[in-house]
Amino acid sequence: MRPLLDLMATECTGETASDDCGLVAVDSMATLTTDLRSYAASQIDVGRVYHDAAELTAAGHNLRTVLFVRGLGRDHDRDVWVVDGWTLLRGHGTGTDLSHADLRGAKLAGAQLTEADLSEADLRGADLAKADLSGAVLVGADLAGAVLYRASLLNADLTEADLRRTCLIHADLQRAVCARTAFRGADLTDSYLWDVDLSSAYLDGAELHRASDLEGKRATADVGGARPSTQTTKGRA
Repeated sequence: MRPLLDLMATECTGETASDDCGLVAVDSMATLTTDLRSYAASQIDVGRVYHDAAELTAAGHNLRTVLFVRGLGRDHDRDVWVVDGWTLLRGHGTGTDLSHADLRGAKLAGAQLTEADLSEADLRGADLAKADLSGAVLVGADLAGAVLYRASLLNADLTEADLRRTCLIHADLQRAVCARTAFRGADLTDSYLWDVDLSSAYLDGAELHRASDLEGKRATADVGGARPSTQTTKGRA
């Protein structure tokens, strides 16, 4: 699994991250009017330097725009780059550790996120249309309201993920693990569900029109807050 810091270092410097590299949170608009070296120095002085998505999220920051800094130990002449996190992930997110990342509303249509670790990531309202998430780890991820139109979730692990009200039209979920996954209100029209593990998944209110290979799968329907009851799904022609 590639660390986020290494991804940004490679993009900015052509090399992997060294011990004197780190990330500084910044507002997108501030990058247009702020002396970024001075701003980075002020943040470094008070210890607001981060090394992964989880640290950024814990401090209340997202990945929309960040500063990549090389030369943390220097008093002067630090190298500072502005990184558009969404653009970076669209093209180079494959195999990256994005666990606990704040990606709410992220514009990630067509993103290359094969085998990325997005466990516990916040992707509410994100645009992931036609994104490649095959083999990705999305355990406990919050994708409520996200758009996954024609996205590939082949072999993805969505255990206990929240996919309520997500658009999964034409999505490919072949061999995905969806154990205890919440699909309430999701639109799975024309999605491909061959060999999907839906054990104890919550499908109440999900739109399954023309979803393929549903017959015989075991799922759990959460009905009005009552104790879930096991049911067998049936596809509709």
